[in-house]
This record gives sequence, structure tokens and C-alpha cells, in this order.
Amino acid sequence: MNTAARIYDGVFNLLAVIAALCIALIAILVCTDVILRNAGFPTLPWQIEVSEYAQFVATFLGAPWVLKMGGHVRVDVLLTNLKPAKAFFLEIVADVLGLIASGFLFAYGLYTVYLTWRDNQLQIKMLIVPEWWIYSVVVVSGLLLMAEFIRRLRRAHSVRRGGATVQI
Repeated sequence: MNTAARIYDGVFNLLAVIAALCIALIAILVCTDVILRNAGFPTLPWQIEVSEYAQFVATFLGAPWVLKMGGHVRVDVLLTNLKPAKAFFLEIVADVLGLIASGFLFAYGLYTVYLTWRDNQLQIKMLIVPEWWIYSVVVVSGLLLMAEFIRRLRRAHSVRRGGATVQI
């Protein structure tokens, strides 16, 4: 495996670890808050807000890794009942549509990051957080989803041209 592929895999794996840590953080915070409340101690008033941010981060940073692992929802019943050529074509159509949707996600996220940074907009709840920090996660996710859809399309093109047969 070349250096670029190792870096690519490393970035996706790092984001998967961050997503998993966010989910673990949510579980720890919720359990801690419940235990504190039931024991009669003061609760963690910021716990709900941190859990919301962690859920957002886990969803957007985990999505590229899930796509790379082939874990996104698919309609395999349809694909298995089609002739291989039609199923292959349908996979390509789905990847093109995914690339377009990811491009919109990236562009919208980038535009939103710029506007919230320019206007110095803040999320003011229990915590005060610059909004562009939050939306930057969408930009990273959109960019990596686009990269993975492009990789899938290149791999499909390679298979179509007689390269090694691989699972798309």
C-alpha cells in the first residue's frame, strides 16, 4: 500500500475513532447525570448540550468511514435480483448521486462556515461556541464523502475496463 493510501485510510479511521469516542462520551455523560440526580447530587447542566454536539460530530465524522466500509443502507434485494450488468449500472448511478449530494453538502457547509465566521455568530446556550466550529464538521464530512464516492467510481471504472473484480 502506498503512502497516499495509508494516509487516506488513516484519516478515515481517525474520524471513525472520534465518532466512537463521541458516542462513548454521550453514554458516560448521560449515565453520570442520571446517577448524580438519583443520588441527590447536583447534575451536569451542560450535559445535554455537549451530548447534542457530540451526536452531531459523530454523525458527520462517522459517515465517510461507514461509506468506505460499505455500511450504508443499501437495497440488496433489488441488486441481487438484477442481472449483474444492471446491478453494476445501478451501483454507479447511486455513487454519482451520492457524489452530487456530498458536493452540495460540502458547498453548503463551506458557505455556512464562511457566513458564520464573517458575522462572528455564536451558539449561546449553556456553553458559548462559535457556530463556524460546528459547521466545519459538515465541510470535512462532505469533502471526505466526495473523495470516497470518487474512489468508488474510479474502482468501478477499473472493474469495467477489465481490472480486478472487487466489491463496490
